[in-house]
Amino acid sequence: MSIRKSLLLLALFSTTVPLCADEWPKWRGLNGDGISHETGLLDKWSADGPKKLWSADVGLGFSSPIGYDGKVYLQSQKGDQDTLQAFDAETGKVVWSQASTGGYPKEDFPGSRATPTIEGKFIYTYGGGGDLICRDLETGKEVWHDNILELTHTSLLTWGQASSPLVSEKFIYVQCGIGGPVAVAVGKASGQIAWQSEMTGKGGYAAPVLMEISGSPQLVVFGGEALIGMDPMTGKTLWSNPWQTNYDVNASTPVADGDRVFVSSGYQHGGAQFEVTPTGAKQIWFTPDVQSRFPAAVLDGGFLYCVSEDRSGTLKCLDWNTGKVQWTAKGGRAMKLGFGGSFVRDGDKLFAMSQSGLLSLIKATPDGAELISQVQLFDADFSKDWSTPLIYHGKLYVKGQSQLVCLDISGKAGAPQ
Repeated sequence: MSIRKSLLLLALFSTTVPLCADEWPKWRGLNGDGISHETGLLDKWSADGPKKLWSADVGLGFSSPIGYDGKVYLQSQKGDQDTLQAFDAETGKVVWSQASTGGYPKEDFPGSRATPTIEGKFIYTYGGGGDLICRDLETGKEVWHDNILELTHTSLLTWGQASSPLVSEKFIYVQCGIGGPVAVAVGKASGQIAWQSEMTGKGGYAAPVLMEISGSPQLVVFGGEALIGMDPMTGKTLWSNPWQTNYDVNASTPVADGDRVFVSSGYQHGGAQFEVTPTGAKQIWFTPDVQSRFPAAVLDGGFLYCVSEDRSGTLKCLDWNTGKVQWTAKGGRAMKLGFGGSFVRDGDKLFAMSQSGLLSLIKATPDGAELISQVQLFDADFSKDWSTPLIYHGKLYVKGQSQLVCLDISGKAGAPQ
């Protein structure tokens, strides 16, 4: 690899976040894979679930909590304002709270969408109305504030802007709206647009991902109508594969490993793996058996763990190399998460939240899935609990309709009898 390419890759992929395994500074964690590496967690829970340490009233939305440097951060929407709050992870005390105009403007499915990203001394949020904001991490004060839809002359996606910000050394990447560039790069320091993607049309709801292909970086964007490979420095289209879904809902974050990437959509579409080259992406396999509307799959040990919206949101396991379904979770309603249910993986277990407020501890290996513990944490009638749980410093943080709950899942208190 040339020195120039080496420096380019370093600039794109490196950040100033300390490489501490139990920090969770962005969507899907430090490594972007949805896997926690914490140890010493409870192997099972009592009938009442893990001990509740604290709870906080927050706004509406589907953004997921993140954890960094002893604090938990959550973006939610109160009225027409996006509100970003920093909580002391141990006590739940509000360290700071900052609100801004530009929340999701529609009445259907109100609330925040994208999850914040922490990098260095700053925290970045993307609101449902297209507001991309950089704040000082210590105080929450705004450093700069853009509205991506206004700057790119695009209109709001049907269900609002939802792609969690991807931050590199130089840029912040998010998807745009309808009728212009699909994605955009914003200068991290300046807040000014660095480039608008060559590909135009309709943005998607999924977070972009960075891949390294033959020694060069690629930005892979799951847009509203296609899976696209872009030059992350210029926005030039390297390749594009059509991916048309009902209602243009491509929302599940792509899963990348080496030169392979997996994407999936709901509405009776399916999932596929592609082999990415510098100039194209060849489909390796396709399966109609995994239809992930929102939740991103987790790749661990050569197997994909997914939530498929068929059969009311069933957990499934796929072989990464072949796409073959290893198993479909059995157990009736107790093992169904709904199309918006999600999970985080730690060891051989899934900490799963169904969209109807049912919190579960599930052992999941390539051999099968086994329900260990379960508790109804939130009101089952709401059915829109779409935030992904956070494991942070021996605790589980879960967002319901308008409440953030902290649960003790450490083994310090001893396993329940």
